[in-house]
Amino acid sequence: MITWLLAVVLCVAGPVADGAAAMDEGQLDDAIAVWEPVASAGGSGVVLYDLGLAWHLKGEPARALAYWRAAGALRPRDANIHHNLAVVRSELGGAVPVPVGPAMGWMGILSVTELGLLGLLCTAVGSMGALAWRKGRSQAMGTVALMFAASGLVAGGLAVSGWRAQHPVLVVVAEAAVARDAADVQAGVRFSLPTGTELSELRRSGPFVLVEDGGGRRGWVAGAAVFGGGGR
Repeated sequence: MITWLLAVVLCVAGPVADGAAAMDEGQLDDAIAVWEPVASAGGSGVVLYDLGLAWHLKGEPARALAYWRAAGALRPRDANIHHNLAVVRSELGGAVPVPVGPAMGWMGILSVTELGLLGLLCTAVGSMGALAWRKGRSQAMGTVALMFAASGLVAGGLAVSGWRAQHPVLVVVAEAAVARDAADVQAGVRFSLPTGTELSELRRSGPFVLVEDGGGRRGWVAGAAVFGGGGR
């Protein structure tokens, strides 16, 4: 496990440094070319955040927004991400609908991975406490072990539920997009979506995506009109 984590860190560290060097020299396209394959492969909060900066400097606030939303899912307590999201949303104007929020409230505080790890840690501590209780027969130790184990199971269950419930966030990057009744260019138009609209991706059908906006409206939009920070 440790070896795998080290390999991941080393694989990401190189592109992060290479992209940062290109960005420092003002070569935004080169930095993006280095970072985007990492983002498409799963990325990291750092890479996604830096991609947002690069696209923002290029004058593409909608793409910057998509990357910062993706970074925020991995680093929900990062004050810089929250600040940048507020700035770019103000730049996009008041005509943009209310953005979609996280699938569950706790995702604004913890990422799914963090909650899952917390659940594993609590379960492990509870298991060790249970072993100590069996040897020492301490009622207090048994109570503590039970509390940790229960907390671990709850946290793990929430993490699994959150993983299943979360949907990728897409941002309208075209000048405008229309939501249709079906995944067909001949289908009726339900409503229009201005640049910068933040949407939840529900499912895909060919070149169309079924999305939901912050107001709960659903419709099919052309996949070419929207972009997700994970590279979609």
